[in-house]
Amino acid sequence: MKYTIGLLAFASAFAFTPQLCAQEVAFQVLHDFGSSRDASIPYGPLMRDLSGNLYGVTVDGGSGQCSDYGCGAVFELSENKGQWSEKILHSFAGAGDGSAPWGGLLHDGAGNIYGTLQGDLSVDVNGIFELKPSNGTWNNALLYTGVAGPGLVFDRTGNLFGDIGAGQYKLGAIGELSPGSTGWAYTDLYSYCRAYCPDGTSEPAPPIRDSKGNLWGVTTYGGISGSPCSTTLGCGVIFEMTPNNNDGTWTYHVMHKFASSANDGQQSYGSLVMDSAGNFYGSTWLGGRYNHGTIFKFSRSGGHWKETILYDFPNCLFGCMTDGTLARDSVGNLYGTAAGGTNSCAGYSCGVVFKLAPQPGGTWKYSVLYDFSETSGGLQPFYGVILDGKGHLFGVTSNFGKYGGGTAFEITP
Repeated sequence: MKYTIGLLAFASAFAFTPQLCAQEVAFQVLHDFGSSRDASIPYGPLMRDLSGNLYGVTVDGGSGQCSDYGCGAVFELSENKGQWSEKILHSFAGAGDGSAPWGGLLHDGAGNIYGTLQGDLSVDVNGIFELKPSNGTWNNALLYTGVAGPGLVFDRTGNLFGDIGAGQYKLGAIGELSPGSTGWAYTDLYSYCRAYCPDGTSEPAPPIRDSKGNLWGVTTYGGISGSPCSTTLGCGVIFEMTPNNNDGTWTYHVMHKFASSANDGQQSYGSLVMDSAGNFYGSTWLGGRYNHGTIFKFSRSGGHWKETILYDFPNCLFGCMTDGTLARDSVGNLYGTAAGGTNSCAGYSCGVVFKLAPQPGGTWKYSVLYDFSETSGGLQPFYGVILDGKGHLFGVTSNFGKYGGGTAFEITP
């Protein structure tokens, strides 16, 4: 495999085992990736359009040839009378066409699709791509060549924001890409500082916009690098970016440093999710009371921002170590994916899809919606789930399935 995706070793002994057996849900594999010339190994969350079609990227597969593997692809899944079919919109060809797409996709009002490329070391171009539909085919154009983290976000005027550019210290930057009559122009808005940066470094997913146009996001590293943080690289931060008087500049604010207390979460791997009241929700890979990760809420109270831990994962039997963006439904339930689970996949935990439901009195109830296994749906549901208007959940796995290249799945609660 060209790109290494972390696995969690399966364990059979746990200090605490709550009764959280999987709920009765309908589970369906929509597509098995990895057959000959097909897309293989999903490497980011799904995107859904207004017609219900699903889109995503794979880091491998496709008809291109990079080293001994495919160069990755953008795929579409569409449904007709209950049956789902896959279409490859673009197979990256390496070199100047780029390779290894990662993160989530965006689409604009004209039907164009945008995403980011990791590239293959120094061989193939990385950066930001745009796919334009044309007479039944899709044309790829590279809008920016250079470092680009997984995923992007639009503002109201069509500018793109994300972890774009190497930055002043070559450790990444929050950048803006703006369309113009002569092409797309790049602006470095904030450069992450040197190693062990107290302001955070390494965005794992794109920021989100609030109603005032500010950007909110997390970093996986930087921030607090000493105890109780479990890594010298730092445990990450929550940040806000605010525009300065419409002059094109922005100010970066650290709003919270993970590992601020012994039971705080550590290292977030997904975007924040915002509710209508302006509260934010997210997850951490490690930390919490049992050091198996947390689900948290970040809200403003009495003029100050406060983090509240909604759930501490007690062990890995019913899920732990969340690493994707949460989904939130209209009544406030949170959904996500996590490592762990009761089943072993070739010596590793298969993963779960979970639900966290608010209860009277401010408590939250955790339940497992689906527990993956070697024979049912794939391994490593790393990128969270998305919701449609009927409450159906859609996601991907990055391993196993019929051809070994992962799956796309639907869960109907």
